[in-house]
Amino acid sequence: MIRFNLAIAVAPALLLLWLFQRWDAKRPEPPGQVRNVVVLGALTCIPAGIIEVVETSLLGKEVADFQGAFTNAFLIAAVTEETVKLLVVLLYLWRKPHFDEVMDGILYTAAASLGFALLENVLYSVANPVTGLVRAFTAVPLHAVASGIMGYAVGRAKFARAGTALWLALGWLSAVVIHGSYDWALMSGGTFGFDAPEEWLGLVEVLPLVLVFGGVLRLLVRHAQKLDDVMLGDQPRPLPAPLYAPPWPVQPAYANPYPPAAYGQPPPGYTPPGYPPPAYAPPGYPQAGYAPPGYPQPGYAPPGYPPPGYPQAGYAPPGYPQAGYAPPGYPQAGYAPPGNAPAYPQAQAPYAPPQPPPAPGAAAPLASPHGTPYPPGDPRSRFGS
Repeated sequence: MIRFNLAIAVAPALLLLWLFQRWDAKRPEPPGQVRNVVVLGALTCIPAGIIEVVETSLLGKEVADFQGAFTNAFLIAAVTEETVKLLVVLLYLWRKPHFDEVMDGILYTAAASLGFALLENVLYSVANPVTGLVRAFTAVPLHAVASGIMGYAVGRAKFARAGTALWLALGWLSAVVIHGSYDWALMSGGTFGFDAPEEWLGLVEVLPLVLVFGGVLRLLVRHAQKLDDVMLGDQPRPLPAPLYAPPWPVQPAYANPYPPAAYGQPPPGYTPPGYPPPAYAPPGYPQAGYAPPGYPQPGYAPPGYPPPGYPQAGYAPPGYPQAGYAPPGYPQAGYAPPGNAPAYPQAQAPYAPPQPPPAPGAAAPLASPHGTPYPPGDPRSRFGS
């Protein structure tokens, strides 16, 4: 039984919420944001109920029941409930970046209202399932219609160049009038305080009220969609994919445009982007500056190399003369081996040219102890040493 009561209370609100989302399907809103607004709208039942109790106690029963509960219907119920719904949109959604359409004002305001109506209807259904069933066709749609019309004004205020406060006031007043009229018809029993109340008469009167203003809301929805097409273009805009959802985006720095070679080795001469060239090449893949053992490279000879018959610059094996060097038995420039002076003259004493013969009667020049005459003009040639 409890499940049936809950189904009666919840199903109408969820069905109407789906309808509003269908109207916004061209440029849909994040489902999480819509859900949050529904929850916040349901939570506003608590402060709204407290405020209504306080207002009733302050005004008194006579004032509240004036003219078939006129004060109760408009001032206490309609003003309080429509105000808290509007505050949910203004405080939570007004500055959100995804609130970018006039249609968003209708959707979010109606979502807050349906959250409020859902919890309110659950409380009524638990006490009396028949009341919950009747409200499913009257009160719940009325909440959605009144707040949806207010939501159109909220959307217009959001994107108006001037008159934002005027649009908000006009939307709030419209919702209060529609909501208050509904409550006054039910609370007065359809007579509005001019005659004895008849409960069934009130139900008969509110049904056309819901239908008429439901048609007005549908016209406003179409107008909001046209305004949004003018602002954002006629093309639909799907919801953005969440960042954590696959498929994962491929980063250009890790993409390999070439198929891998055999055994997972990259093709010769290819280095993937962002990777330094390998410092080592496996056998069979020569690279600059590297030669495997047994293969000489330019400018290098291992100890004991080159093999016989392969001379290299700057080196000659035994038996091969090279510049600047001669082994024993091989003469070279500027060098004479001992014992070969006749064939290879070496540096000798300074050469002295032959002296002319002395004049007749002149004393013979003295000779140096070495047997060579002193040069002319040397005093030793006359006086001896």
